Amino acid sequence: MPLKSESEGSAPLELVGLLALMLLPIGPMLGLFTVVSDQLAAESIARHGLRYAFLSVELGENPRQQVGPALEILAQSWGKQLGDYSLDCTGCLAGGFLELRVRVGSAVAHQSAGLEPN
Repeated sequence: MPLKSESEGSAPLELVGLLALMLLPIGPMLGLFTVVSDQLAAESIARHGLRYAFLSVELGENPRQQVGPALEILAQSWGKQLGDYSLDCTGCLAGGFLELRVRVGSAVAHQSAGLEPN
């Protein structure tokens, strides 16, 4: 009569347990990826949107009317949905101050720039 080992038949059970422990961190890592991706997108959209607003002021256009469509295009290029945005324009003339706040998902980005006097 052959002797049976005490660990015989436990390899599949150990494999399942080990795989479960290895796969456990994937959920939080995917959540972290989403947060980081939203923050990078918000920063980029705010930075390039502020550049667009700055150039529209230099061309004599109203930046509040021009920046909305530009931000939507930038959000689409990131594959993100633009939450909301606000453009504060102190003076909106040379020597004024532009500040753009953009929300993408749970991430918020602020960018600001001063307009040079003529």
